[in-house]
Amino acid sequence: MQNKDKIYKFIERMPKVELHVHLEGSIKPETVLLLAQRNNIELPIKTLADVISFFRFKDFKHFVDVFTLITSCLKAVDDYELISYQFGCECARQNIRYAEVTFSMATNCRLTGLSWQDILEALNRGRSKAKIEFGVDCGWVFDILRDEPDTQNFVADVVLNSRDKGVVALGLTGNENAATSDKFVKTFDNIRKHCFGIVPHAGETCGPESICGVIKQLHADRIGHGVRCVEDPILMDFLKQKQIPLEVCLTSNICLGIFHDFKTHSLKKLWDSGLFITINSDDPALFDTDLNNEYKILVDNFGFDLDDLEQVSLNALHASFLPDDKKLEVDQEFRAAFASLRK
Repeated sequence: MQNKDKIYKFIERMPKVELHVHLEGSIKPETVLLLAQRNNIELPIKTLADVISFFRFKDFKHFVDVFTLITSCLKAVDDYELISYQFGCECARQNIRYAEVTFSMATNCRLTGLSWQDILEALNRGRSKAKIEFGVDCGWVFDILRDEPDTQNFVADVVLNSRDKGVVALGLTGNENAATSDKFVKTFDNIRKHCFGIVPHAGETCGPESICGVIKQLHADRIGHGVRCVEDPILMDFLKQKQIPLEVCLTSNICLGIFHDFKTHSLKKLWDSGLFITINSDDPALFDTDLNNEYKILVDNFGFDLDDLEQVSLNALHASFLPDDKKLEVDQEFRAAFASLRK
């Protein structure tokens, strides 16, 4: 137990990068209540205990309902500054030095009536405040929902006009069954030509065919989830050869029923097969987790040691869209920190 306690302390203090985390899914229950109160939003739940209970969703539809409820509590530009700043505070608490954060701009514009410029400016005020206070930073990934393909031109235009405002990539999220990758080819081709990252979700609720779609049709730089590639050995071999990073979210996969438990999760096979694995929290407030906890799960359920944990952290750094010279600088900082912590 003492050895595990030491490993836990190492995890909490080690520098980390997170690549798959939704800003709206990171809003804490107490903040949801605060936003509802100050924006005069009538919620079906009244107390903090009610909110926490409501967050323990039953299935994917309930997950979407919870996510929508949270987003509906955001109404004013100050709300976006608050949640962005609080996200930075959480990064600092966990020693996450950099994160690439997914945000559904089209949904938020539709629900609030605010312009994307005002929302992004507010997000960046919170981001800048957290960077000044804690030294943490993030890049924005604006996503298109598969359920709302008509929004893809709007989201793409926002991305193309926001390079100097912290936007690093275009994502594809939502229900994998709602629309296949071929519905978004032209949009992602245009984004890729302008040198933004391509980070679609695939291989979560759908199988290997969804992963193949985002690789062949959208030319994914990283794959959100991708854990069901294990069902296709040829695809697994391709992912290994090309070293396309997978953004694995362990607790999320269990909560949403992708796997029954950690014993049946595909991570161990993916890791042992040499695939490029990163570990992430997805929607930490909804799944009652955080990145530190996800790393502890690696130790408790998959036998990861310190070398493995360090490699996971470095994998996320090198799979990020930070400039190459910055990656090299941060890599050296991380390795020095790891060595110091081991002492």
